[in-house]
Amino acid sequence: MTVLAVGAYTVDLYMFGDHLPAPGESVGASGYATAHGGKAANVAVASARLGAPTGFVGGLGDDADSVAALAALRADGIETGGCAAIDGVATGRSFVYVDKRGGQIVMTWPGAADLLPPSRAAAAAAGLRPGSVLVLQGEIPVATSAAAAAAAPPGVRVLLNPSPAGPFLSEIGEELLRRADVLVLNDGELAALTGPADEARPAATRSDEGVSPAESLLPRTRGRTVVVTLGERGAEIAGDHGTMLIGVPRVNAVDTTGAGDAFTGALAAALRTGASVAQGVRLACRVAAVSVTRRFCAPSYPSASELGIAPLQGSSGQENPGETTPHPGSPGT
Repeated sequence: MTVLAVGAYTVDLYMFGDHLPAPGESVGASGYATAHGGKAANVAVASARLGAPTGFVGGLGDDADSVAALAALRADGIETGGCAAIDGVATGRSFVYVDKRGGQIVMTWPGAADLLPPSRAAAAAAGLRPGSVLVLQGEIPVATSAAAAAAAPPGVRVLLNPSPAGPFLSEIGEELLRRADVLVLNDGELAALTGPADEARPAATRSDEGVSPAESLLPRTRGRTVVVTLGERGAEIAGDHGTMLIGVPRVNAVDTTGAGDAFTGALAAALRTGASVAQGVRLACRVAAVSVTRRFCAPSYPSASELGIAPLQGSSGQENPGETTPHPGSPGT
């Protein structure tokens, strides 16, 4: 059993400054750096550092960056044999701007990441054993992710992060949502998929009818489990029996880039061991909280030893402390 992340690897190019530029504004940077990134690659690193057997499948360019990417992933113990080398195309790039409070804006050019053959993604997913977790996002063409989900054998759990949310408003995007056993998204992505919330009712609160936006997504998924990440407020879990709020440790954020990927990777690693969704989300909140106290994406993710837990290699989940505030009828996840 393994965690398999199918999707994008990109080279992350960072600029650090006092504040983020407004439209038309030029802001002087106080620092510049390059790091490894891409949603699926980040997820794989977060999972592997917790001790879970992990693989990554993505499209890489025919340049020196792809060599460095594979070396970095393998250094974390990640299996990369399913990756595709795309001739004549460069490895993808993300341009990340970070302010002094840890806020960020990101623009991504996918490059070779968008050219991963759907057949390669499907073949990798088809080889998974029951109990494995297949992690998919929206950063590569949704048709490629859909091919992987369709090929996954029975007993493989599909963890889907519809980010960015736009591609999931299409017919094939809806089909991929229907294959999700666990849906993980932030409140902005939730609003995009369910309709914008007004100022008096933020996206992750309950409506007058007693149904939260997260609960309204349940019928559109196979597993009827939706997890909404809420930044410093933690995460909401919605299931058929209600909702539960999991708290997150308070930290001083330095760089929030990639925190959602850290969360998703940690949740996948926990679910692979047989942990409940609530146990996995508690761990994921801890991992994401650590990640925002450090710069960059993958380099900021903690190991199991840093968290003081055993590596997640076994068949039973690691219970992790976390503040919970259940609504009446909270889910037995």
